[in-house]
Amino acid sequence: MENLSLFIIATLFLAITPGQDFIYVMIRSISQGARAGIVAIAGLMIGVTLHTLAAATGVAAVLLTSSYAFTAIKLIGAVYLIFIGVQAFRQKGNLDINKPRDKASDIQLLKEGVISSTLNPKLAIFFMAFLPQFTASGADTFSEMVKLGLLFQILSLPILIAVAVLSSKFGDFITSNKNLAQSIGKITGVVLIGLGIRLALVEK
Repeated sequence: MENLSLFIIATLFLAITPGQDFIYVMIRSISQGARAGIVAIAGLMIGVTLHTLAAATGVAAVLLTSSYAFTAIKLIGAVYLIFIGVQAFRQKGNLDINKPRDKASDIQLLKEGVISSTLNPKLAIFFMAFLPQFTASGADTFSEMVKLGLLFQILSLPILIAVAVLSSKFGDFITSNKNLAQSIGKITGVVLIGLGIRLALVEK
């Protein structure tokens, strides 16, 4: 694996950026407590595993057929990181959280988590464009990307669990505190934009 420290930094900041899965964990944790949020996270991790396998299979095949594929994938990934960074930086501070009225069972929460993650197109683009940039030249691309996907889950898991626990206790404060959300957004945005530029300059 190449630029491992860069991958870890990017993953951690992406994990704290409020996206579809992040907000889903918040919603379930606020409405049903931390335990429900953690069950939902288990479903999300299953979806991430599916995205990792799909990306590893597809990208490995592409890289074997084109010498220009890495450059194309690298630039897509860099642009995507910069795009996410700009969105985070411009965040107004309000998170739209509509509490569901139903009390979902563990099985339902698990299914919802899998569906939310699996059908998240942004996550698919992220894995296809982001992971290949951290595989070593001449390495087994498939196995390297699977390892990176596993590392992504290991790094993201404690952050999502913290989101579940904190949301269950301080959900209303977190979602209504504009200054907190804006501060996190601006810091995250600057880091992600910087990482996007840095990744665009990575040589294979």
